[in-house]
Amino acid sequence: MGTYRIHCNVDGAKVYFDGDYKGEIAAGMLDVPVYVTGTPYRTFTIEKDGYKTYTGAITSVPGKGQVIDIYVKLSALPLIEYGTLHLLVTPTLSTVYFDGTEAGTVPPSGVFIIRDVVPGNHAIRVSKEGYATQTMEIFVEKNELKKVPVTLQKPVSGPLTISSDPPGASVYLDGQMIGMTPLTVADVTTGDHLLLITLDGYTDFSQVITITGEGNTVSAALVPSVQTGRAGLSPVVLFAALAGCAFLVFRKG
Repeated sequence: MGTYRIHCNVDGAKVYFDGDYKGEIAAGMLDVPVYVTGTPYRTFTIEKDGYKTYTGAITSVPGKGQVIDIYVKLSALPLIEYGTLHLLVTPTLSTVYFDGTEAGTVPPSGVFIIRDVVPGNHAIRVSKEGYATQTMEIFVEKNELKKVPVTLQKPVSGPLTISSDPPGASVYLDGQMIGMTPLTVADVTTGDHLLLITLDGYTDFSQVITITGEGNTVSAALVPSVQTGRAGLSPVVLFAALAGCAFLVFRKG
């Protein structure tokens, strides 16, 4: 058998021949015995955490009883001086995303800590059901402890989607015509609203609806009206009557 003798400046470094693990450097060296009639190795790799991995070519094969010396000097990687990020979040139990990956839930203390932050720009997203999601970009310096307040706001508007069967009905919101079904309004103020849907030949559909940040969806199945020979009330007059009823109901509640 022959021997490759690996000399390296870093004890504990792992040695591989063509991807096969051969051992670790101890006292600055490692002997790797090989069969002289075996398939020749082509490359060797030496690696250790904190050092740049070294890969080299094996250009000769040791003869019987021969030792071939290979000298390698590993270079230390530059130390990363990490930062720490403290997110001061309101409300608690919000979900935090760091550079697109879910990082966890804000604890009752309201302080969400992200350690070992690589210096540079990072994307932060904080969300909780019932609140408007907040996104931001934060720059963290090396060795910096950065405190960032994050306050989620209750949304001031939400979407409203309205459909009817049959379609083509007029839609009134708080007495103002906003279109015909099917209809989607992107920004409706959060809170309670009076919805009225009318279509000739069908009974008017009215309902008090609540808009949240997630919005609301209303599907109205219109019922054919019974013809009585009397002229129907205009939507404005009907809305005034419905609004009065709604006021009495709310006042009574």
